[in-house]
Amino acid sequence: MLRVLALLVLIPTAALMLRLAFGARQERADFVVAAEEPRTVDPQRVSWLDEIQIANALFEGLTRLNTETFQPEPGVADRWEVNETRQNYIFHLRPEARWSNGEPVTAEHFRFAWFRVLDPKTEAQYAALLFVVAGAEDYYRSRLNDDPDDDLPMSEVGIVAPNERTLRVTLGSPCPYFLDLTSFPTLAPVHPPTIERWAYRDGRVLRATRHLWTRPANIVCNGAFTLTRWDFKRRLLLERNPYYWDTDEIDLDSLEIFITSDPGVALLSYETGRIDLVRGLDPEIARVLYERRQAGEREDFHLGDRFATYFFRVNCRRPPLDNADLRKALSLAIDKPALCEFVLGLEQTPADTYVPRGALRQMPRHTRGGETIYYQPPAGLGAGLSYEQRVEQAREFLRKSGFDKIAETRPIELTFAPEPPRQRRIAEAVQAMWESALGIRVELRVQERKVLSSRIRDLDYDVVRSDWYGDYLDPATFLDMFTTTSGQNRTGWSNAEYDELIAAAAREGDNARRFELFSQAERILCERELPIIPLFFKRGNYLLNPRFDGLRDNVRDTLPIHRARPRKQNGAPQ
Repeated sequence: MLRVLALLVLIPTAALMLRLAFGARQERADFVVAAEEPRTVDPQRVSWLDEIQIANALFEGLTRLNTETFQPEPGVADRWEVNETRQNYIFHLRPEARWSNGEPVTAEHFRFAWFRVLDPKTEAQYAALLFVVAGAEDYYRSRLNDDPDDDLPMSEVGIVAPNERTLRVTLGSPCPYFLDLTSFPTLAPVHPPTIERWAYRDGRVLRATRHLWTRPANIVCNGAFTLTRWDFKRRLLLERNPYYWDTDEIDLDSLEIFITSDPGVALLSYETGRIDLVRGLDPEIARVLYERRQAGEREDFHLGDRFATYFFRVNCRRPPLDNADLRKALSLAIDKPALCEFVLGLEQTPADTYVPRGALRQMPRHTRGGETIYYQPPAGLGAGLSYEQRVEQAREFLRKSGFDKIAETRPIELTFAPEPPRQRRIAEAVQAMWESALGIRVELRVQERKVLSSRIRDLDYDVVRSDWYGDYLDPATFLDMFTTTSGQNRTGWSNAEYDELIAAAAREGDNARRFELFSQAERILCERELPIIPLFFKRGNYLLNPRFDGLRDNVRDTLPIHRARPRKQNGAPQ
């Protein structure tokens, strides 16, 4: 904590250095955002949060997210129709939608982009989002090898553009969050002539040149902004797209992405006025700023719940952790409220279940009778018990597992990455709790991030720290990942009943019944089997220059930076 305070005290001294360093730079953009260097701004290939925010400024899908409710609203499509089974969508594109070169955006451009996602050689990280479309997954998998003879035809996929302003989409089963998916950059359109010039040849992806279409001199966008400069490892400059259909609602003429991977540089740059928005501050810094906000001193610091859960994966194929009673003992022996209060300190919510509770009200669904309903997760193992009662239960489960008899010869390894520093603090706190409550030995293992990712994939661990951010607002984005065949499972756990509940939920057209199936599945995951140990629901933070508004904290942790606007005072911008 002293180091954090020292950094904040040194900010005025560093101000002069930063002013000198940036004094010779070009004129400042209207709004400046700190971010890590994006690997790409290709909407079909982005996956990092910073990349997604940039792509949302450059491209717009059939729908977009409302800046207040974060629910889908019309984007390029000004209206749509859905049939009674909720499987057939007809999107009508607004005639005023244009590319940054003035050409109209057509339904074929969406069809082209979506089939580009379904080409494995594009390497779209979120290609699976389109698997809800009839035939899409089979089409994608038929192209995983290099033999074109077994490729399925496009006609077997439920994506049709009968005319320039109509897109027909047929889903394999009802998908209540489909309009949420159509707001994601992966499903945004791209300009076919540009892609075909730089990234395709005879319908095949050109790996060596596929990135060239996103260079400022080549890129064609349909969003609020277009990319005009990309100074690598320094900045991206975006300027207003005059052809954007909703450009009158955009209050910025220029938007700069200030490239830095150093949180200290980002914070100092913010404090000296060089940048206007900093996301994801170091937890130690965030804790100090949070305390100052509570004291009424830092109203520019924003903190809120995220659609994300911090948890431990448990290797269910490695004895003795293949025993569910031992996994239950480990979960119950963690004092999660104490962990949130004394180790984390940003009012995180302790978690005994997996789907983040702070986002439940952001996932409204409707019954066939028109009633609005929300997902109700199970209570979770040990919910409502005092820590003393939890420990008592944990010791009983430990005894039933038989591990208490071999604990002296077999320590449990808890593995984590070295950064950020709080990973070690969390691990050390849990180590102390397990040793004190259960009398077992716990060894901490620190692994570099790349090595750790490989070990998780290979199931070469005992217990490992993990977290998950939902891709769309629905329980499925959390619960799907622990089915037997999911590539995100990585616990070695398999449960036929769980698999069937998730599969049944995917087929279910009744939202009330669908939520009930998910709740039953989550009960297996977090009460009966425990292949994962939820610890807490995550929170996010950012600093925003008080001269701006238009950005609202939200559980998605995605700020529509292109919708920022100067705050008005007495009827005029500040």
